[in-house]
Amino acid sequence: MVSVIIPCYNCEHTLARAIESIIRQTYKPIEIILVNNNSNDATPDSLAMYQAKYPDTVAVYHERKRGAPAARNCGLQHASGEWVQFLDADDELLPAKIEQQVQIARFAEADVVAGECLLKYTSADQTITIPRPTDPDIWKGLITSNLGITSANLWRRTSLLGVGGWDEELSSSQEYDLLLRLLQNNAKIITDKHINTIVHFSDNSVSKSTDTERKKEVLNNRINLRLRIKNALIEKQMLTTRLARIIDTYIYTEIMHYYKFFPRYAGSLLRQYKLNVSIIRKLRLKAKQFLKDIKLSLS
Repeated sequence: MVSVIIPCYNCEHTLARAIESIIRQTYKPIEIILVNNNSNDATPDSLAMYQAKYPDTVAVYHERKRGAPAARNCGLQHASGEWVQFLDADDELLPAKIEQQVQIARFAEADVVAGECLLKYTSADQTITIPRPTDPDIWKGLITSNLGITSANLWRRTSLLGVGGWDEELSSSQEYDLLLRLLQNNAKIITDKHINTIVHFSDNSVSKSTDTERKKEVLNNRINLRLRIKNALIEKQMLTTRLARIIDTYIYTEIMHYYKFFPRYAGSLLRQYKLNVSIIRKLRLKAKQFLKDIKLSLS
């Protein structure tokens, strides 16, 4: 049995695509757990309709605490499957996704299968698709955020429960926090190079926040997670010079990405962490940002 958990918040226009992509899965049996998370549109009506349409497959629950992590934990507490497939309500799975990953997981005796996905950006005048790869070097993939995403991965239910599920207090970096805690608990993670998940973005779904404090929060969450990864590697006596440099490079890259929004604060972070990043890498990053700025100015 695979339990598919879908957090639902104001998703009346995209929910059908997500649910029908699960109904079309070649793997059986599947249970679909829909968790309404304080929706104020017609989403509750859609959930009731699907529960009536597929009474033996679909169950509906309600989570009052806001945020996808709380909704996922609610679904996890009601799940009965050996495996858990989380799916955001605006995304979709290709028909063989779950079957292929269950086979991979069983063959490798894995706790998580980290899958690749296709990011699909749709606006009024164009559609752009970008593949998101995985890295078979598990710790490197964890550091660089190349170890799948929530919907592209398949998770062993008992392993999730063993680490307490999702951290409901984190405002970002939640899936990689979960992956780190699983690795700290000696979980086995394996990568799947097939693309069987489509993650949809639109003009409405892509964040355009200009909130400086929110940007600082996201940046600090990413930095703090990498410092926790470093400490975990030290504890496991697995921190190599190479991995330490990858951690420093990732943190430096993230700080420089946000530098234009708050240069003084970003500069203080660079002085605080004293990152070991090569001059060549720094020059490449500056050149990349320069070309990006030119492209934006011409568009």
